[in-house]
Amino acid sequence: MRLGRKALALLIVTAVAIGLMAPAAMAAKPLLPNEMGVRAYYYVQELNVESRVAETAAEVRGAEKVKGWFEELGYEAEIQPFSYVRGEQTRNSQNVVVFSPASKKPKTSPTPMVIVGAHYDSVAAGMGADDNASGVGAMLEIAERIRPFTRQYDLVFIAFGAEERGLRGANYYVSQMSEEDIERTIAMVNFDSLITGDKLYVHAGQANRITWVRDEMLKYAERHKLPIEIQPGLNPDYPAGFSPGFSDVAVFDRAGIPVAGFEATNWEIDDMDGYTQTEEFGSFWHTSRDNLATIEEMVPGRPMVRLAAFTKVGFEFLRHLKP
Repeated sequence: MRLGRKALALLIVTAVAIGLMAPAAMAAKPLLPNEMGVRAYYYVQELNVESRVAETAAEVRGAEKVKGWFEELGYEAEIQPFSYVRGEQTRNSQNVVVFSPASKKPKTSPTPMVIVGAHYDSVAAGMGADDNASGVGAMLEIAERIRPFTRQYDLVFIAFGAEERGLRGANYYVSQMSEEDIERTIAMVNFDSLITGDKLYVHAGQANRITWVRDEMLKYAERHKLPIEIQPGLNPDYPAGFSPGFSDVAVFDRAGIPVAGFEATNWEIDDMDGYTQTEEFGSFWHTSRDNLATIEEMVPGRPMVRLAAFTKVGFEFLRHLKP
């Protein structure tokens, strides 16, 4: 059925209102809107209130917010504190970790495990809407959508702290994994900086280069006609389809775990290394423009479109995965 513009606009506004209304009148859990990306956008808005610089009270507040959201979705979430040395001083940060066991007996032993991650800290320059409230938002919506489905694999969600200090949260988490858990982890999926770039990408690892996870993502992107692609390899330092070792995904890649890393940027301009996100405006990450209001002013509508695409592919991958 075709809808007129006014009717369509009213439908979208109503869906957004349902997704964003306070849960008090809707028991403990708000209704999940049909429109992919709406809930992810809500989480971006809620994190876009202050910079979440590693080692600060604001980073702790960000971690507590993410933990609370996971718990509202019915998961058990825990804070994983860790320390590291920077500038000859011991610094403190924390990951937020959710472990959700398989809901159906797997066909293999040990039980396969899948990790989905996104860092929640930011630099001081902006609010970190793109880098990386966007990744956290996509991860949380996927967590909400996948919860009712039967799975034959353990699922772990991780919001990493201190990514901007050198992937500290991811490094600590992997350092605490047993050899058995590393061996049974069949995929790590990472979301980082999703809402401003000209193009949508999914990368395989640079060190490990096992591509099955990335290729599955591309299959679902094609099936749902979503413009997610691999970087074209125009820079000889970065072969086509592989990442530059960016973000927390690189730590799992180095540990030998098959990975897929999502980002929105533009690998076809400037040094063709993915660091310049847009042809028209340059980069948003690590600048004062990395706040939702400015992003919507400069590239209006792009955040929702990007969140919908990345969330859809990540969810479809987990929903249909049968290891």
